[in-house]
Amino acid sequence: MEKNKPLKKFVYQILIRRLTLASLIIAGVFSFIAYEHSKDMVIDTVIKVSQLKISMVRAQFRQLMKKGDLETKQALLEAINYPPGSNIRIREGRYVYAMLYNNQGHHIEAYEDNHYASLEAVKQYISKIPASYPHTDKLEYSVISIAGRPYIYTNTRLIADPQSSIYLHAVFAISDYAIELVRKQIIETVFYVFAIVFSTTLLLYPVITHLAGKLSDFSTSLLNANLEMLEVLGATIAKRDSDTDAHNYRVTIYAVALAEAIGLDKREIKSLIKGSFLHDVGKIGIRDNILLKPGKLDQQEFSAMKDHVAHGLDIIHKSDWLKDAEDVVGGHHEKYNGQGYPQGLAADAIPLNARIFAIADVFDALTSHRPYKEPFSLKKTMQIIEQDKGSHFEPELVDKFSYIASNL
Repeated sequence: MEKNKPLKKFVYQILIRRLTLASLIIAGVFSFIAYEHSKDMVIDTVIKVSQLKISMVRAQFRQLMKKGDLETKQALLEAINYPPGSNIRIREGRYVYAMLYNNQGHHIEAYEDNHYASLEAVKQYISKIPASYPHTDKLEYSVISIAGRPYIYTNTRLIADPQSSIYLHAVFAISDYAIELVRKQIIETVFYVFAIVFSTTLLLYPVITHLAGKLSDFSTSLLNANLEMLEVLGATIAKRDSDTDAHNYRVTIYAVALAEAIGLDKREIKSLIKGSFLHDVGKIGIRDNILLKPGKLDQQEFSAMKDHVAHGLDIIHKSDWLKDAEDVVGGHHEKYNGQGYPQGLAADAIPLNARIFAIADVFDALTSHRPYKEPFSLKKTMQIIEQDKGSHFEPELVDKFSYIASNL
């Protein structure tokens, strides 16, 4: 269907945007997972090596203390440096600072990697961390950031002693190799995710677009059917009322013009269009001797004529698509001063769409040819409407309508 092309194009654009957004979200999620996984791998390696080294220090310290040849501090330093010249240095990085302290918080000894460029920044950061005293030999750790670079901070009880336990806190600098490894894994993950999503999209896109095309065709057909129903109902009552359906089109155009002039939102304008077409649909339920009576209706007949509002509401409520027309169908005979029908609503209690339509309906009645009168001029029409400002019509709407009336 050629006439459905704009709708199909819109559907395809939305589809492409959502597939792209889905790709970005999936890539972001998997990138985060890849980052966390790579970070955990680095941390696990550092912690395992650290735990092994600390276990060796503990064992060597206990052995030296059993010999009794060294003081506690000297035995501890030899245990840390055992075997001689050893330190914890792996491809994921190295320890660049470590501090030993007792349970009174007194520093015993410190290790510093003087070849590390950012050592001062590390020492300054550590100096701000309050001393902690773990109750077990389990290694505690956390990932920290110093000057925008990731580090691993470790803390543990190194030697358990009833009188003076010894604790260790240290900073492990993650190497450029490890950082680059994490970055590469994230890039690879993003690439693979995009490749998978793109390949899947290529396979599914023809199917999805075909179904979307069918859906747009069905939607258009349904919309056309609803619009045809609107036209048929409007034309039916126009014929019944010895009028042409041109009246329905005219009042709809006038009402929409006023609605746009006051900045009414599109959803309300759609409801206004339906209500304008079907404002008198309830007249289908009025007897011919009343509806088609050439003279003035008596009080009883006029009371029966008023029932067309209730009939109209009953008719549109049988269709979910037409229910939002009820503001106009049910309120187009209300008056701003509360003297209208069927509920006698006044001012803002009258739905806005009904207040808008009331002006459009009277404007068309005055400017159109009728069997009992010739059309009034624009000047005379606006004079009559101005006279009813505040009684029949909302003053602000009349003022706004006066600016656009000459162009209608």
